[in-house]
Amino acid sequence: MVHADVCVYGGTPGGITAAISAAREGASVILLEQTRHVGGLTTSGLNRDECNHLDRQTLGGLCEQFLEEAVKRSNGRWTEGNSRTWQSGIAERVFLEMLKKAGVEVRYEQLLDQVGKDGTRITELHVQGGEIYRAKVFIDATYEGDLMAKAGVSYSVGRESAEQYGESIAGVRYLDDKVAISPFDDEGNLLFGVMPGKPPVAGSASEVPICYNVRLNLTTDEANRVPIEKPSSYDPMQHELLARALEAGLLKNLSSIIGIYPMGESSKRELNNRQFSIVSMSIPGAQTSWAETSFEEREAIHQKYRDYTHGMLWFLKTDPRVPERIRDEMAPYGFCKDEWVDNDHWPHYLYIRAARRMQGEVILTEADVIEDVDKEDVIHVGSHFIDCHHAARYVSDSGHIINEGRIWKVGTRFDIPYRAITPKAGECTNLLVPVCASASHVAFCTIRLEPTWMHLGEAAGIAAAMAGKSGESVQAVGVKSLQARLLELGIPLEHPVGPMAYEKKRGKPRTFSPDDVVKEFFASADKNGDGMASRSEWNAARPTWEWLFDHMDKDKNGQLDRAEYKAWQTYKKEYPDWHKSLRDSLNQGGVKQRN
Repeated sequence: MVHADVCVYGGTPGGITAAISAAREGASVILLEQTRHVGGLTTSGLNRDECNHLDRQTLGGLCEQFLEEAVKRSNGRWTEGNSRTWQSGIAERVFLEMLKKAGVEVRYEQLLDQVGKDGTRITELHVQGGEIYRAKVFIDATYEGDLMAKAGVSYSVGRESAEQYGESIAGVRYLDDKVAISPFDDEGNLLFGVMPGKPPVAGSASEVPICYNVRLNLTTDEANRVPIEKPSSYDPMQHELLARALEAGLLKNLSSIIGIYPMGESSKRELNNRQFSIVSMSIPGAQTSWAETSFEEREAIHQKYRDYTHGMLWFLKTDPRVPERIRDEMAPYGFCKDEWVDNDHWPHYLYIRAARRMQGEVILTEADVIEDVDKEDVIHVGSHFIDCHHAARYVSDSGHIINEGRIWKVGTRFDIPYRAITPKAGECTNLLVPVCASASHVAFCTIRLEPTWMHLGEAAGIAAAMAGKSGESVQAVGVKSLQARLLELGIPLEHPVGPMAYEKKRGKPRTFSPDDVVKEFFASADKNGDGMASRSEWNAARPTWEWLFDHMDKDKNGQLDRAEYKAWQTYKKEYPDWHKSLRDSLNQGGVKQRN
């Protein structure tokens, strides 16, 4: 049995900063990591600080200390208004040095089995293999919220409906048009990557969370390159949807399929699911069971993603259905010999964008990250875009697929309160949850960034040490004292004056292409996911403009497609007095309409 003042479960970046900050405050700390390596995604292929979409002026503390050292050692990029970059192996070494300097003991391959409680207090944590850990305060810093769930804390998984919290961009979303690719094979079976069932109603709740993928590094450096060979599990039918999109001319180059990001001055590239792509590195629906399933099943799901990703790379390098220019783009790349050397050069972590989300003392929603942004118990200022990749893919009709779930909305600065990392007092009084923080899906889409989690982790570590010393509940921690300590450590708690850091360099970013009004309309109005808005869907979305439908429906088929609605937006720009002239015209024709 191991005793400590603070036990941190999860060696993610947020868990690392929690452990270091608690130790720095004088607490004895044990950090339990589930894999053989610390660092989560920051050492598993996510190699940038996201400050092309996040305000660098809000960062400080341990997060900045790590970033400065990791970037410097990696010969990374320091461009103002853009992301700073590092290399995964170097990042892990920096984290380990920081943990060692703080005196934090790290134990690996610690998989949670059960939790002991006395009333609302966790007394001990049991891991597989029989070891028991006791502490005054516990911190769950996993991406999944496993300790939180075992401790009986309320949580949610998936995406809430638009109605539940009154969120305009919540629930099922058909932001992008249906795609003219058949989703069936020659025998009428669904292709790999297409989910069964009808497209759910727009705005409804969904059990399917934001997508996952392997976020990996490749290199063109011959001295550091491991060839991409044909995987033993290769199944070309897993890439049939991609092949059809390529043959239809819908994907023009490699970067239209995969997000490929530079990594400073190195020849390495960071690969990611491309949010705007028809088909990319995610497997729609495969992420659904992750949060609640066993460690063994998670490993099987992770392997499925790895096999799919390896197969996609091989397909893009070799398949004759891939245009030669794309095969030529892929040809120079190989795995990085110096990364993840004990795992065949594959990242240790799957990119878990969201799993469980706590339902704590307060639940942050869309309003809290856009409008009601000031909180008295602020512990960090968030600012990232509201960012959700496609979550699901369905059959729109026999000749079409439709992707669902995407959000891409410019962020604002908003306060993340201490209450967002504390459970309800009636459920647990000695647990803090800085990663699976208390938020709706929409709000979580702007919180789910490693720099944000590192700041919340640092605050959690300080709060845990305070609660451990006083013997009080985590809910009773003196927030003013906590805030004063954060300010001492160089963590901003006030909103910076002026534009976001990335806006100073590049100006105000666009959320979409110029037709964003069209996308946003169909995301909410297209209730059945057929890529169009029927008369009834138009009337429901624009109840005071029912009379406009016939004017926009040029082919008179009773459906508005995106081209028709875009043409209408163009018409309005060309004729600023459109309302009066059109109203007069319709009145002359005997059509009644509202002013």
